[in-house]
Amino acid sequence: MGASREHIAPLTAESPFARGGVFANRERAPEVNGPDMSTMLDMARRPGKPSGEIPVHRPEFTAGPLGLSATWLGHASTVVDLDGVRIVTDPVLSERCSPSQIIGPRRMHRAPVTAGQLPPVDVVLISHDHYDHLDTATVVTIARTQPDAVFVVPVGVGAHLRSWGVEADRIRHADWFEQVDLSVRGTEVSFHAVPARHFSGRGLSRNLTQWVSWAVVGPHHRFFFSGDTGYTESYAETGTTFGPFDLSLIAVGAYDPAWPDIHLNPEEALAVHRLLSGDEPGALFVPIHWGTFNLARHSWVDPVRRLTVEAQRTGVDVCVPSPGSTIAPDSRTGTAMFDPTWWERCA
Repeated sequence: MGASREHIAPLTAESPFARGGVFANRERAPEVNGPDMSTMLDMARRPGKPSGEIPVHRPEFTAGPLGLSATWLGHASTVVDLDGVRIVTDPVLSERCSPSQIIGPRRMHRAPVTAGQLPPVDVVLISHDHYDHLDTATVVTIARTQPDAVFVVPVGVGAHLRSWGVEADRIRHADWFEQVDLSVRGTEVSFHAVPARHFSGRGLSRNLTQWVSWAVVGPHHRFFFSGDTGYTESYAETGTTFGPFDLSLIAVGAYDPAWPDIHLNPEEALAVHRLLSGDEPGALFVPIHWGTFNLARHSWVDPVRRLTVEAQRTGVDVCVPSPGSTIAPDSRTGTAMFDPTWWERCA
């Protein structure tokens, strides 16, 4: 399941953002303990699944990482090639995002690849420790099959990895406003942990580990990965400090009236994108955290339908890849671009 408080505490004891070993958002937000029974029953009654089969592509990864490309594997899992360094974000490739593969939210489409079929990965980038972002089986498989992969995680999350057998020297930690600098085959890449508005926890534990968004800066390109977050204007500071970005991977799904402050809805996601872009033309926006698991009471298609309407209104460049599709933001080409409205046939 994960590490205990006694294993996490030594890693977080010196964090200026933990009080009594517990983290909190900079903006006030009500405590979230997950959906109650009435909410879960309401989710079961609503059309959270697509009416048609979701098309899944078998990714065709190049032998080595490209300048900049992104392959969406579903939910928050994306393989990003950045200036010759290959990064996978929040890899969750199991059938369920749950402490058990018997119960819990089940995938609505198959994973484009298994954890053992991933291409050679240099960095595994984790945003926080919720089950739909940190999957034990996927992490264990990557650690076993890719001995050179480094895990870049928020402070405290490394305790989970160590409890699953990942060696400490393969784990790099960062708290809010800290960074991890890596040299991969002579390429310098910086991973900047910026404040997100969310929470953390596995099992009965809550907020013992940090949650972050990541600004990733290479020598020629840079991208933003939201992880899970609610709306916060602090992303304007992120854009000023680390932008302009070439690619924005921002969560657009799993919003609900019961937790309005800790997940973005589509319009808020675009607002965050604009905060990150400032006066620049803006990165290519690729929506994540939708379409794979039913985690809220909106319909399956609602996130991307609302997103595309708002993007047209505001002039934001959006690409909606189907699972397994690859895009190249520099040229706006790739397998995803051949069928930009695939989701309409699944709605």
